[in-house]
Amino acid sequence: MASWHRQQDTAPYETAEFIVSGIIPIVLIVIGTIGNFTCIAILLNKQNREASTNIYLMFLCLMDTISLYQWNLNHVFYTMTNGKRKVFGRSIILCKFGQFFGFYTLHTSAMFLTFVQLDRAFLLRSRWYKAKIAHPRVALIICAIILITLFGLNGFLFGLGFEYSKYNNSTGTEEIRVACYYSKDSKLDNFFRVQYTWIHLVVMYIVPFSVIIFCTLLIVKKIIIKQTFTNDQLAMSAQRNRRISIMLLFMCFTYIITTLPNRLCFSVFEKQLVGHDYTDTVFLATNTLMYTRNSLNAFFLYLSVNCFRRDVRRLLLICWRKLTGQPILQENNANEHVGRMKTFREPLKTVVNTMPIKKTTQL
Repeated sequence: MASWHRQQDTAPYETAEFIVSGIIPIVLIVIGTIGNFTCIAILLNKQNREASTNIYLMFLCLMDTISLYQWNLNHVFYTMTNGKRKVFGRSIILCKFGQFFGFYTLHTSAMFLTFVQLDRAFLLRSRWYKAKIAHPRVALIICAIILITLFGLNGFLFGLGFEYSKYNNSTGTEEIRVACYYSKDSKLDNFFRVQYTWIHLVVMYIVPFSVIIFCTLLIVKKIIIKQTFTNDQLAMSAQRNRRISIMLLFMCFTYIITTLPNRLCFSVFEKQLVGHDYTDTVFLATNTLMYTRNSLNAFFLYLSVNCFRRDVRRLLLICWRKLTGQPILQENNANEHVGRMKTFREPLKTVVNTMPIKKTTQL
């Protein structure tokens, strides 16, 4: 991992760092928290839970929300207090949890986004997948496997971090400080800085990028083919599925665009960037850009899915009626689902029996 520590820079860069690591992260946390919990509330609806894609989307929104409170929040405290306070450096417990959830939430978020795209691609291309795999129960099992597997993969991060004492010349006392992302065990420390770097690269970038590109080719090939339908209802449903697929494509491409600069800066161009006045500005900007996608889930759903827009308006109306004490009207939307994949088949032709009918005599 990159050995980078923030330093005091000249005025122009400090101003830029205040914006990209102090103001923008707060905006992302507020917007992302409200938007992601709104998505979860709507997707938890009984009708919406019937779609396997929505199960992955719910876990994606949950992990995205948690991830916004990791390094983002730590940078906000550091920036606002001029480097005097850190969230995860205040105690060894916070340090260990910050180390673990910082990477764990990024990895799980990447995997859930990958399975959202994978699920949608196979729903469009495979009838067997739709019949056997694309069920809420199976999706929940897959999500549990992802969470448990990545917990085991990142669990060693709890072993990093230790306390040490340092003499303060100004006060004349010994101060207890916390060193995060370091270990007194040289083997564990080397594993984190060498082998785990490649693990992080594979889980966070190589696997998601490869699967997303593969699924994108499958989806694009499917949605660009013009299909003819026998009635307007099938045509409208196909158009709706096309919009949802395009929305997921934009989500995945946004993930690639927002995360790739961060990995390039910390892995490829680290040596060239460290040691300059703009070092902190560049690293903080790419870190904030990486978390931008985590706060945009509601934005993509609202723009692309009519049912989601309807449910958002209905949720706001329910909240307003509860605040004002007005009665809540019940709506019947049993036939509309967010992200529900419909199967399009040509209507069966009527078979006419041309066999002669024997005349029976009455006894």
